[in-house]
Amino acid sequence: MSAAIEQTAMGKTERGAAAGPSNHLGVRDLLLLRIAIGGATRADLQRDVAPLLTPRISGTEFRQAAELALSTLAGSQLITEAKGRLTASAKGLRAAEGLLTSSRSFPETWADVKTALVLAALGANDSPAVRKAIQRAEGLAALVLQHHFGKSTSRVLSPADLRAELAIVALERAFGNKIKTGLGKGAGLPAKPGRLLAGQLFKHPREIASDGKLIVGLACEIAGCREPSLPALELALLRALMVPKDEGAAVAAPPARARAEPPQRRPVRAPAPKPANDRAPLSEKQPSLFEVVSPPDMPEFCRAVVDAARPVAEGWPGNRKAFISLVWKAIRNARPDWGLSEIAFKGMLAEAHRSGQLELATADLKDGRDLKSLEDSKILYKNTVWHFVRVQD
Repeated sequence: MSAAIEQTAMGKTERGAAAGPSNHLGVRDLLLLRIAIGGATRADLQRDVAPLLTPRISGTEFRQAAELALSTLAGSQLITEAKGRLTASAKGLRAAEGLLTSSRSFPETWADVKTALVLAALGANDSPAVRKAIQRAEGLAALVLQHHFGKSTSRVLSPADLRAELAIVALERAFGNKIKTGLGKGAGLPAKPGRLLAGQLFKHPREIASDGKLIVGLACEIAGCREPSLPALELALLRALMVPKDEGAAVAAPPARARAEPPQRRPVRAPAPKPANDRAPLSEKQPSLFEVVSPPDMPEFCRAVVDAARPVAEGWPGNRKAFISLVWKAIRNARPDWGLSEIAFKGMLAEAHRSGQLELATADLKDGRDLKSLEDSKILYKNTVWHFVRVQD
């Protein structure tokens, strides 16, 4: 049993030393790293290393795998034991250093080892500025999001800058990367619309009250940790680094012979055929005309918006305007194949106005007409509130 756990839950130390920290680490690698930090007892190993492998293996399984790994390390002359204390040999120290090739120097504490592993996993620079930034939950969460969404991890972005980047990612996902946005730094959406857009990146889209909560919450969802705190996020990242997903599944899966046989299904009687003159409505789900979501590019989007605005526009020739909320209802009903949300629709309208491809207008709130339509239509953009799409006759 212990041999099976050790072989599935670990990568060999020699292989890890040659390949560097980009590989997933196993029991033997972790034990060697912990012992290389000034030596350790078995109790120290249980306290510091076992949590990184939970819940893939239990405490008992860890002790069994650890004993096998320690005997292998001792047989390879990487560690020695005296009076219950394990110490790394010169050869063992060199092997441990090979596991952290991205670190500037070999860490002095176990906390520094974990930080180095996290930075290596995220492909981040091991610089003093980055290390200082990830001592806060927002800093580490920002680095997680930068790595996840393919942004540079050479430095940790501020919450405001990262929120703007996430809003662009949400827009690009909504429109299939067909949008050429200018919503970068210095010309981005205001904070609240930006957070609304970035909130679409959650599995269940939501509105977040602040940039910090948005960044930490989204990073925790991506990393798979439930508690939005620095220790929980760091632990989730380290656990993901330990064993590849396919190997982790192999550890958790029971042996094939131990799996229960699937329950036998009862034969289902075929439904009686319907008579030709049956006038009852069909209960079966009808095939949708729009099975594939195909977001529009900007010119197509603008043409559709103007076409949808013309029938509901009000005013005199040369100054006809349509409520944005009415245009949104028309677009939602006419183009379900675009797969747009209201937030993405309004974000695209703001970008189209910014780039001059269509024109938005603001309402004179003094007349007090149709306050609900005004409220549903508003778009906050650069200290201005837009309510209408202007139609050029």
